[in-house]
Amino acid sequence: MRLIINADDLGRTLEVNEAVFALMDKGLVTSSTIMANSPFVDRALANLAYFPRCSFGIHLNITEFAPLTREPALKSLLDPEGRFSLDRFRKAMFSKQLQQAIFQEWESQVRKLQSGGLAISHLDSHQGVHTEPRLFWVLKRLQREFGLRKVRIRENIGTLAGKLHLRARWWNLALRLIYRTRTTSGFTDFSTFLQAAPILKGRDPSLEVMVHPGHPGYVQETAALLGSWREGLPFPVHLISYHEL
Repeated sequence: MRLIINADDLGRTLEVNEAVFALMDKGLVTSSTIMANSPFVDRALANLAYFPRCSFGIHLNITEFAPLTREPALKSLLDPEGRFSLDRFRKAMFSKQLQQAIFQEWESQVRKLQSGGLAISHLDSHQGVHTEPRLFWVLKRLQREFGLRKVRIRENIGTLAGKLHLRARWWNLALRLIYRTRTTSGFTDFSTFLQAAPILKGRDPSLEVMVHPGHPGYVQETAALLGSWREGLPFPVHLISYHEL
């Protein structure tokens, strides 16, 4: 199996930055996605040149921190302090005006990383917002705008119920076919990957697992990543980045 281990949230905190780069130095993380509107994005960008074998993409974000743009329609996604809110996102109606505002915000996030010298390898999002069906055409417009042909799929491994699994399959198919997009065949989090390993043998030729180094809620996940997890797998893995996908 060709396996991408992607660290989400690069730039979110100094602790996240340090933990991600430390794991890259050990060869345990092969890829990462950067939050363009995060507090320590510039610190993250300054260190990318030390890891030429790793891929670095964009972690599109409309659920945390302040937006880069001031589009009036974004107000429905903001808390009283003017920061993105996951709760507001979940309640959003996604009018045409809001979809346009989200496109412009995401466009600004891409341009900020590019202006910092990053050649974006792939695209995913904070808390999976790019997989919201009502934002599918916003996502495709963004891909075309910047020629981004590699994107994280919806989770399709683990304990998804029947209808959710079917929706993920159809969304992933549409992602691949409309504005031809390269993806892994499977995606899940690291813990689920380890639990599901016995049924994955021979099923997915390529797989992405996400990890969250430096985040206080994922200490056990990082400890498992630092352990001898490969020895317990029923198949060999070849670690790659999005460059090799």
